[in-house]
Amino acid sequence: MQKGIRRTLVSIAALLGLTALPLLSQPAQAQEGPKLYVFTSGSMGGFPKAALQIGGTGNIDYMPVSFYIIKHPKGVVMFDCGNNDKTITDPEGWWGPLAKGFGLKMTKDDAIPVQLAKIGLKPEDVKYLVVGHMHLDHAGNVGQFPKSTLVVQDVEMKAAWWPDVGFSVYYIPGDFADTKKMDVMRLDGDFDLFNDGSIRLFRAPGHTPGSQFMVVKLPKTGSVILTSDVVYMQESLEKNLIPPIPGTQSPGDMYKSYARIRHIRDVEKAQLFIAHDAEIFKATKKAPEFYD
Repeated sequence: MQKGIRRTLVSIAALLGLTALPLLSQPAQAQEGPKLYVFTSGSMGGFPKAALQIGGTGNIDYMPVSFYIIKHPKGVVMFDCGNNDKTITDPEGWWGPLAKGFGLKMTKDDAIPVQLAKIGLKPEDVKYLVVGHMHLDHAGNVGQFPKSTLVVQDVEMKAAWWPDVGFSVYYIPGDFADTKKMDVMRLDGDFDLFNDGSIRLFRAPGHTPGSQFMVVKLPKTGSVILTSDVVYMQESLEKNLIPPIPGTQSPGDMYKSYARIRHIRDVEKAQLFIAHDAEIFKATKKAPEFYD
């Protein structure tokens, strides 16, 4: 029956002067799956390890400031957006004493447009900008994405705009001033971004009231956990070592969030991409290479 239909269609094509009906002989191509790209927005270093870990000794010589892009069939998703590009030319003017205190290093090659260009993207190509939290090294460039939908926990927006006493130091209002003009998806808990299990967000308070991490499920690589600052370092996660105030807003919640990450890691056999862990960052593929 199918051969007869095919012969009829080919005959019609010949009568119409068509040379071929390629779609009749080619199977439909499967939709391309998501790809995960790893970037860095400069680095920090030369400060005491105790700033990231209670009881830590020695110095942190190098700490990456990682952010990520997921090219998804339903739209480009960005997770975190690094240090504000204005710190390239005016670090102390934007960060104040924190620039020297944390040994901030930024060059023109670390700028968001330059980084995204490695994979053929511009800021306006990003459909969803998800931030792990609103601190200066994770939400610094929110203003560069006015056409994107910002995805953030509702309590984190409130913490950024009206921080509790003692916790304002890592929030820079200029970083997120444009959020009042943006399309903002304000979450209240966990969320499956595309409702298909490929990109899931988990609220994980502790570092800040509205911290969250992302789990990306890739066809070949499997699950990857993007931690933002829910945990600073692999060692901290394994030994239950939390940062001092103001790096920890709620110690009890931070321990619970550590446990949640460990559980997902173990159950899904997931890889951990910890934003500030130097050894993990050095071992990852960097854009334009990707994970699929």
